Amino acid sequence: MSTFVEAVLLGLLGAYCHLDWAVGSLYLNRPIVLAPLVGLILGDLQTGLLLGATLEALFLGSVTIGTYIAPDAGISSILASAFVISSGLDTEAALLLAVPIAVLATSLQNVLWALFSFTSKIADNYAKKANEKGIYMVMWFEGFLNAFLKFLMVFLAWIFGSNSVVAIIEKIPDVILNGMATAGGVLPAIGLAMLASTMMNKKNWIYLLLGYIGAAYLKLPTIALALIGLIIVLVKFDFGDFKQMLSGTSGASEAGKEIDDNEF
Repeated sequence: MSTFVEAVLLGLLGAYCHLDWAVGSLYLNRPIVLAPLVGLILGDLQTGLLLGATLEALFLGSVTIGTYIAPDAGISSILASAFVISSGLDTEAALLLAVPIAVLATSLQNVLWALFSFTSKIADNYAKKANEKGIYMVMWFEGFLNAFLKFLMVFLAWIFGSNSVVAIIEKIPDVILNGMATAGGVLPAIGLAMLASTMMNKKNWIYLLLGYIGAAYLKLPTIALALIGLIIVLVKFDFGDFKQMLSGTSGASEAGKEIDDNEF
């Protein structure tokens, strides 16, 4: 596959990072989805899967809330995975590239959004005139520019930057790479800690302790821990009465009907 074709395919992945928001936020623009697709495009699916898990852990606690715009995990994952796969480095090297790429991508996105203040005024004028088609036109225009910007970032970075980035990485001494990779290994733990901090309270800490015991002392695999978590959720929230919840009837009333039927 030629470099140009690779750049186009990777650029389309970058464009989808924005389009995912337009189709209902399916969260298919996450590293755990994008990195394997990058590996598939570049002919190394196994490394892509490993990179997806590594980068997802890094950006796990990075969420856009209110006016805070989180670093662009999608573009970062695509380019970091592509550069690491093309250079043949370890998956830990993706952590070194991911953060600066994410910050740069977000900065470029913010510049574009600042320009949208002019198009928003156009949409306001259409709204005053009750021109729905005009408002839709502005929204589609802004959405296209968002997707096109992400396409260009990935496309141009791969066309002009892949060889340069790989050459720079290869010139870095092994001591520095190993040290940075070790330090970067802490970042996923920080991401998990940020995620846990949003969920932890007096009611949930016991489940964290249970998971720790299962992983550290019982040596249970991840799938087993996930299944245990699923069982706890099903029992705690009583999904067996889900149909009754939808119909607006309670478990007690259904039990009463059953008793009445039996007596009859």
